[in-house]
Amino acid sequence: MLKKLTFCLILLSALIACRKNDELIPNVSVNEYIDLNLPSYSNLNAVNNWIYYPAGAKGLIIFRKSTTEFVAYERACTYDPNTSGAVVTMQANGIDAKDTICGSKFFIYDGSIINGPASRPLQQYRCTYNISANQLHIYN
Repeated sequence: MLKKLTFCLILLSALIACRKNDELIPNVSVNEYIDLNLPSYSNLNAVNNWIYYPAGAKGLIIFRKSTTEFVAYERACTYDPNTSGAVVTMQANGIDAKDTICGSKFFIYDGSIINGPASRPLQQYRCTYNISANQLHIYN
């Protein structure tokens, strides 16, 4: 009986150790001001458009939800943020984002999970939009 229990505990420990758990995305300071009058950011002047932006741990996806509301998400997947080459990319439908390695899919309007293996939504940064200057501030 003791041998069976010991074997079961060893097997259970091995299975738990081999299971991929969600990892924390590296804490990177983000404090970006984006002038939406510049041609390189013109996509963000229309609702439901997006751009990739070089900030954060692996870059950002910035999405315009309405005339006054933006969201910015980290491109590092919440499932395995440290895997080399893995980034979250926008899908052709313009409303989903998908991790290039693990295949987790996220809804771009709120960063929620459409399907896993990720168990946490995309990491979101704060956005403040200055309408009169047509300037977006992204920060954490």
